[in-house]
Order: sequence, then structure tokens, then C-alpha cells
Amino acid sequence: MIRIHFSAADLGRVVFPAEPEPLWEAALAARALSAPAARDNLPPAALRWRQAAAPLVSPSMRPLFKLIAPSGWFPDFLTPTVSTPGVKSAAELLSETPAEVFREELDERFPRDPDPYLHGLRSGQPAARQALGTAIVDFHQNVLAQSSDELGRRYAGDLAQRAHTLMNGGIEALLTTLHSDVEWSAPVLSVHTRRANQNLDVHLRGRGLQLYPSPLIAECMVDDDPRRRPILIYPCADAPAAEPHNPDTDTLAALLGRTRAAVLRSLTTPASTTQLARRVRISLASTSEHTRILRAAALITTHRSQGTSLHSLTPTAQTLLTQNS
Repeated sequence: MIRIHFSAADLGRVVFPAEPEPLWEAALAARALSAPAARDNLPPAALRWRQAAAPLVSPSMRPLFKLIAPSGWFPDFLTPTVSTPGVKSAAELLSETPAEVFREELDERFPRDPDPYLHGLRSGQPAARQALGTAIVDFHQNVLAQSSDELGRRYAGDLAQRAHTLMNGGIEALLTTLHSDVEWSAPVLSVHTRRANQNLDVHLRGRGLQLYPSPLIAECMVDDDPRRRPILIYPCADAPAAEPHNPDTDTLAALLGRTRAAVLRSLTTPASTTQLARRVRISLASTSEHTRILRAAALITTHRSQGTSLHSLTPTAQTLLTQNS
């Protein structure tokens, strides 16, 4: 069991990323694909994703998979805090990790591994660093991009559910209902894990806690790297599969236009402009134009916070979707 100890200040510093973070997304997906311990008891959506994604893995991605231990462990340096959006920026930051950090964390779990690539990382070789950055970018573009709509929808759906709980019940209701393996008894959040004899206390001491839902894990994970805010990764709430629509009988598309109807349907779970663009597979400029028109028609609302616009359906839009589903 992992016990996360809160202070009063920490309760006001519980946060969620507005979107999946590229390096966490890559690490958790590679873990679901490669680590035997992580593959056990995956939720149905993750099993379907794994079956479709496995054939897309190519040799250029091997440096990423070499960092996933059979137990499911992966080094903290694989998921640094990234301030600039985008997978390429994240990969560049990862490539700049100091050699001593590579060496220290790899020695923790791969102390006698003679693999030439891991040796190159330990030594800080530029080619090994570059190969890791390339592996991350290739994995995102050629594996994760193929399922970004579904994974993003499940991530956004979980955030929408948590936002509703927070607005109606407060932070304690949020922590109480987070997951069946998580128990809240103020001031301690207890996380039941599947690792035998794991017994750990994490003291937040004003750092707060980041909550990160993932559709690709079956158990909760806690990361307490002193270089950043502690993170609790938990299996995201299940969401129903999206139903395809026949273009010949789609009355909503006839009313709004096919792309605008797709944008509206994509907002059954709130999303940022970037998330919407990914879901509907259109440009950011086109997404902004469609949301502007839908907002003017009182079909969506947009809340702006810290440089991110979060779009949600209005009751009118929800009625319209129900009548044209």
C-alpha cells in the first residue's frame, strides 16, 4: 500500500493535466505493450488498443521499449516535466537529460544489463540520446496517432466526470470516488497496489498532487520524483464506444455540415481546441472557426484558463444530439 499524506495546503494543489502529456502517454503505452506485469488484467479498451497497436511498432522505437522493465517499471527520466507543448519539444528535453541521471536511474533496475544501447545512455553518448528522442517521436506519430481519437476521448471523459464530482461535492468527494483501489481518510489517501509487500509513505509537504487518468493501465501507480509534483496515475473511468453515423441518414450533418456535426458530437466529453482538432482530424484554425460558430449559435460554451480553451456542450446541444443520435 502507498499512503499519500496531505496537508491543508496540498488539498488546494490537486491538479489534472488538461491533455495527455506526450512522454507519459508514450511510457504508459509502451508499458502496456511490452511489460508482462502491465499486460495482466488490462481493461477491455486497453486490450483492444494493444491488439491494434502491436503490429505498428517498428525497430526505430526499440530504445523506448528497452527502458520498460518486465515488472512494468520505467525510469523517472523518461517523464520529465515539459513546459512547451508537443511531442517534439518533449523529445528534445528528454534528449538533454544529464548522463549522471541516466546512469543513476538505469543502475537502479538494470545494474548488470550489458545491452549496448543502455550502455550508451549511461555514458551520455549523443547517438543514444538522439535515438531515444527519435523513438518517442516515431512511437507517437506511427502508433499512438492511430488511436489518438479514442484514447483522447476516454481521457477527456474521465476529466469531465471528475470536474462534475468536484463542482458538486468538492475535493474530498473527488478523492473518495477516484478509483476502487484508492481510499480517502483525511488527511491520507491510501492507494492499494498489486505489488507484493509494497509499503510506502509519500509526504506531499505543500507540493500538491497531480492526478493523471490513463486508459492503458489496470492498476494505480504513484510517482514521487523530488524534481516535480508527485503524480498518481489511475485507470480512467470507462466510456462507451463512439457510434459511427451513416452520412446518408445523418440529419445533424445535413443541418450543421458534416465537419461541424463531428465537432459537436466530439464534445459529448469536454475538450480543448487541440483535443478537438485531434478527435475530428482537422487543423487548429478550422477547429477554432467551427467552435466560434457553434458558440455563437449557443450550442457550446468555452471556458478559458491559463492559455487553454475548454469547450463544453450547452443543454440545447445535448438535446439536439439526443434527438439526432
